This record gives sequence, structure tokens and C-alpha cells, in this order.
Amino acid sequence: MNLERLLPKLKRWSENYIAQFASRDLDIQKALDLKQAHIKRVCDAILDIGRHEGLSEDDLALAEVAALLHDIGRFEQYRKYKTFSDVRSENHALLGVKIIHENNVLRDIDPEKAKVIIRAVAYHNKATLPADENGRDLFFMKLLRDADKVDIWHVVTDYYGNAHKDRNPTIELNLPNTPDISDSVCRSLTKGNIVQMRDLKTLNDFKLLQMGWIYDVNFRRTFQIVQERQYLEQLRQALPEGSIRINQVYERTREYLHRKVEVKS
Repeated sequence: MNLERLLPKLKRWSENYIAQFASRDLDIQKALDLKQAHIKRVCDAILDIGRHEGLSEDDLALAEVAALLHDIGRFEQYRKYKTFSDVRSENHALLGVKIIHENNVLRDIDPEKAKVIIRAVAYHNKATLPADENGRDLFFMKLLRDADKVDIWHVVTDYYGNAHKDRNPTIELNLPNTPDISDSVCRSLTKGNIVQMRDLKTLNDFKLLQMGWIYDVNFRRTFQIVQERQYLEQLRQALPEGSIRINQVYERTREYLHRKVEVKS
């Protein structure tokens, strides 16, 4: 069946599936609402980036299905572990793939397209992509990863700017909010490398990791969004002032962004 025609059915399935996890506990429901809203915005972001890449309507629909399902594992993860930290629980992307298979969600989709969707979901949270990947699978993996980052940047920069009003340990991955910065995190970022989640020790480490995501951006539109919305600048404002190491990381990420915007303009 045509993917565009299937989208409303898949959206209904997603809504019904997520509704099963509704809770009278306001903190739990707040966490679930956060992820449901995130999924909606990632769908919007992937369509934005995809249109700038000139995708056909069918490929845009494929991209939207991947975005719709990319975090479906988050709800079972939170029910079981009360955290969105994969390190403290399990890989939410692989849990999502398991849920997609168990519920036969993609049964009406062409097997080749279903494979592209499954692989995009499975790799959307990996530190790196498989070195031997190419073609459509790789393209849609990168597209989903970019769209996901665009909205996570939106969520965290908005949160850091207002965290003094209402702390949310779910967004902070329950990391301690201390002035410390881990040496391994700074070393990775000053070399232009991605930080591993297992290296995070403090909330400041997490903020630096998010700044370093710029090294894993793939598409012209994504770089434009980061620049337009000043995500790197907002992350820097959320970190301690006066740190030479933080300033070095920040300046390197900004220079990288500016080079990429110029090259891709």
C-alpha cells in the first residue's frame, strides 16, 4: 500500500499504543507527554529537512514513518525503569524495533521500505553509523538522526534557559548538577569527536555532549537550523563561565558550524 495512504493508520496506532501508558502520577505523565511531543516535532523536522533535500512525496512519507516510530521504545523503557537513560536501563532504539516487530506495525509496507525504516530506528541513537553502510539505508539513518537532534536541541536549550523554575530530572538523565567537567568529555570534543554516553558524569558533561552533536550533522538544512536558532550559543550560556576548556570546545564547534554553513550554502 502507498505509504502516504498508510500514514493516518500508523499515526492512530502510535497514539493508541502510547495511550496505554497514561498515568495518574503527574510526574510520570509529564515524562510521557515530553516524549510524545518530541515525536511530533521530529516528524515536522524530518519533513522540513527532507523537502530541502528534494525528496519525493513517497520518500517524505517513509521519512515521517521512521520519525513517528523512532522513540516508540521510550514508553516501555520509562514504564520499566523510570528513566530515559539507556545507560541505566536498555537501548531504547532496539527496544523500539522489538515493539515494532511484536506489533507487526509495518505489515502493510513494502518489505524493502520497512527495512529502511527499521534500520533508521535502530541506528538513530548510535554514537556512530556502520562504516560499511551506503545507499538509501544510510541516507534515511542520517535524515532521522538530524531531525532527532534538531528537536532535542530545541527541548534542552529551552529547558536550560528555564531550569531554575522547574527542575526536570528526566531531561537531565538524573545526572548530578555540579560544576565538574569530565576530562574524557573535553578531550573528545577538543579533537572534534563525539562523546560517548558512558563517559557522562555530570549535567555539564551532558550539555557539552549536546554541543558536540554538531560533528554528527549531515544536511545543509540542519546546519542552517542550528545557526538560525543559535543552539550552540544557548548551550554555552547554560555552562559555567570562565572555563578555558569549555571555551575551547565552544569555539571549535562554532568554527565547525560556520565552515559547514559556508560550504553548503
